[in-house]
Amino acid sequence: MSTNKEIELDKLASALSDELPGDVSTHEQLSQVPEECLSSNPNRPLLHTDANGNSYTYSLNPLYYSVFLILVLELLERFSFYGLYMSQTNYLTGSYDENWNADMSSMEAASLVSLSTAVAYTVPFLGGILADGYLGDYKTILLGTVAFYLPGLFLISSSTAPNWWLGKDEFNVKAYKMALLFFWPIGTGIVKSVVNVFGARQYHPVLQRSMIESFYVRFYMVINVGAVAGCIVIPVVARSSITVAYTIPFLLLLVAVTFFMMGSSRYVIVAPGESNPELHVNAGSAEDLNAKASFVDVAKICMLIVPFNIAYSQCPTTFMVQGSVMKPFLGFIEAPNLDILDSVSVLVCGYFVSTYIYPYLASKNIKIPTGIKFALGSGFGVLAILWSLLVEQMIHSEYARSGQMINVLWQSPSYILIGAGEIFSISTAYEVAFTASPPNKKAFACAFNLFCIGGIPNMLSLCLYRLCEQWFQNSSGVGNIRLIKDYAEAHVANYFLVLLGIVLFGVAVNLIPSVSTWIASVERRAAEASMANTPKPTPKSTPKTRQRAASKESEPLLAARKHKKYLEQAKGPDLYRANTMKAEFAKKSQKK
Repeated sequence: MSTNKEIELDKLASALSDELPGDVSTHEQLSQVPEECLSSNPNRPLLHTDANGNSYTYSLNPLYYSVFLILVLELLERFSFYGLYMSQTNYLTGSYDENWNADMSSMEAASLVSLSTAVAYTVPFLGGILADGYLGDYKTILLGTVAFYLPGLFLISSSTAPNWWLGKDEFNVKAYKMALLFFWPIGTGIVKSVVNVFGARQYHPVLQRSMIESFYVRFYMVINVGAVAGCIVIPVVARSSITVAYTIPFLLLLVAVTFFMMGSSRYVIVAPGESNPELHVNAGSAEDLNAKASFVDVAKICMLIVPFNIAYSQCPTTFMVQGSVMKPFLGFIEAPNLDILDSVSVLVCGYFVSTYIYPYLASKNIKIPTGIKFALGSGFGVLAILWSLLVEQMIHSEYARSGQMINVLWQSPSYILIGAGEIFSISTAYEVAFTASPPNKKAFACAFNLFCIGGIPNMLSLCLYRLCEQWFQNSSGVGNIRLIKDYAEAHVANYFLVLLGIVLFGVAVNLIPSVSTWIASVERRAAEASMANTPKPTPKSTPKTRQRAASKESEPLLAARKHKKYLEQAKGPDLYRANTMKAEFAKKSQKK
């Protein structure tokens, strides 16, 4: 049964939704916009003044005016990241070039990649602090790309062949680790924490609020398109030339940053330290509600997806180790290429879930609780690990029978199942981190969510690798198991069993009824805080608003008294910004 407070919140939300449009994108719609929300700039006719008194102007179509430049940067950044991310293990162990490589074992390479990923998903905290308090979004993105990301890519590319400045005699492991553990992950971490916020801020926070939702859909699609392209192009080119393969990301990102800087005059750049997008509070109760919307609660919610993300973090490491002893499909499609199936699964499953499943459930007045979504995501992770165990059995059986390898396509279901799990785990966590966090801590909450997606899981995976290192060794204790003979003597299946237990734990925790109830209470408190901070707009009067206002003054006695006062004192009707027609009263001037 709804409480009085919940009923009042519903009424408030309904009233606000009727007053201002949320998709202003044409000149015709400007007639529905209050004068205080209009600017004199024809290219950016929408005006917004924040709680600190700063005014910003917005275009009617931000996607084609400025946002596309931000999306191109994100596309090529993700292309660079995933292209390198999915090929590092094979490169470091010598799969691409036996004569020039870091000569690492499979576990050493996997551990280094996991550590690099952990750094990349920890640095967003730094990016959020720099953007919000010191440099602003635009300068922080430039810092991440120009000072860290591009130098990191250049170092990685330079290390792929003998040269005068990194060394001609042997592979410069120290320089490569500097790139892989410092420049590259810090650059991608800084950019990742800010670029989506910068893109969303190109939209008017009130008059284009529904367009912001569309932006995040496009942003997520761009991430996956970049990931798919990187996973296809870089590993395939690496088979012919690892130098060319690792030079491509550097050149493409350099072009993207150049175009991004050329569009600087088009961006809405919020001043650092004054980046709070929330507007003035009318009711004066926001602080009380914001205090209830605790960041600690949001952090606890994000932690619930860590078990699934431990399974997700195996894609570039353990799945690669398993795939390295499987026969390439058509002679050139290998395990690093299969990560494309993860991104394709995200796109396909996301489309069906958002287009058919969620709308159908909504028509039946059914909403899947966040805890159940997390459990579903972890459930797909369980299926992915179970399939990997089945593949393990197939690898060992085929080698024992014929001494041959099985086709790498047998790994495909693992990637597809992981991608389906992302729809219910990772995408839901992104949403909760933004919607359930306090208004003044949303960026920090999003950074912590990234930490739970990549930072904590990769740190835990690193510990698991160390604890389970003996399972990745052949009978002679050698850790490099790139050959099917060595892999057959190892016990990688034991590691997959440990992963299975971890992800099953994630399913069990999220299915506890009290956990789902607690998550729902946190989301409800955050919704209350969000409503309290929503401004009461002042749109122009419409027949609907006048009718609603008139109904409030329909009591006969009250109407009669007001009409009498109107006749005695009114000098003419005036349109007030309280959505009702009232008379402007003034004392009658006495005739001299």
